[in-house]
Amino acid sequence: MNYLYAFAKEFLTLTWTVLPYFLGGAAFGAALDVFVKPEFALKHLSGGWLSMGKASILGMVLPGCSCATMPMADGLRRKGADLGTVTSFLLASPLVSPQTLVLTWAMLGWKFAAARALAAFCGAMTIGAIFLRLERSGFLDIPAPEPVKECCSACGCADGGETDEPRKFWPVFVDILKDLGKYFLLGMAIATLLTVLLPAGVITRYIGSSGPLAYLSAALLGVPLYVCEGEEIPLTLSLMKLGLGPGPAFAFLLGSVGTCIPTMIMSQKLIGRRGLLIYAAWWLLFALSSGILFGLVF
Repeated sequence: MNYLYAFAKEFLTLTWTVLPYFLGGAAFGAALDVFVKPEFALKHLSGGWLSMGKASILGMVLPGCSCATMPMADGLRRKGADLGTVTSFLLASPLVSPQTLVLTWAMLGWKFAAARALAAFCGAMTIGAIFLRLERSGFLDIPAPEPVKECCSACGCADGGETDEPRKFWPVFVDILKDLGKYFLLGMAIATLLTVLLPAGVITRYIGSSGPLAYLSAALLGVPLYVCEGEEIPLTLSLMKLGLGPGPAFAFLLGSVGTCIPTMIMSQKLIGRRGLLIYAAWWLLFALSSGILFGLVF
């Protein structure tokens, strides 16, 4: 009964604290979803350095987890975008969205939020440059994608037909709450369980708070883990409450939301087997180096 009471109290306190930020972020995400159309991306993101920059920024403002971005990335590729643009979008989109940035600020502080946005853009441009060079050199040996009609699955036309019906704010807002709400609550529940059940100092006792083992463990745990958008933030907070340092916590934050095993399986279609190995290795390095840099600065 004591554990049940402690769980309920911690869960309600944590949820009530961040719920306004979650709702505000969802509202902003819905507004962007309504007014920033996918056709814009398909029209302006064809290839080159400027295209990679646009893809990085667009990925950061459009809501979507690592798995949800795959149809959009496939649409970009089929429209003729180079792999630099596609991988820039793939990396930036799950790392930052309006609602997750607001939640990160609310639960972890402005330093985590600012570093998350900066890491997403810099990381997206870096991985885009790598894949742009690899594609132009012929190392990846990926066949050219087949062109598609103007309306494709990435544009939201599931049946292949055009539709002139405009998207409205409130239905999209409700859809975002339905999609993210369950993962938000699940993340809160897991974070509460970790806080209540695990003794204080357990992380520092076994892996250290910010040593090499802490960084490596956080990155290796985060990268293959499937964590939906927003769920990683309460998990990171709970790990910090248990003694994990800010640097390893930041490495876990980036690694857990950026990619996962389902994403890797889907991305093989776009970037091939060689590209997949490079992408996975780079993600691990990106999470580790970002965490170390964050720990040194903050």
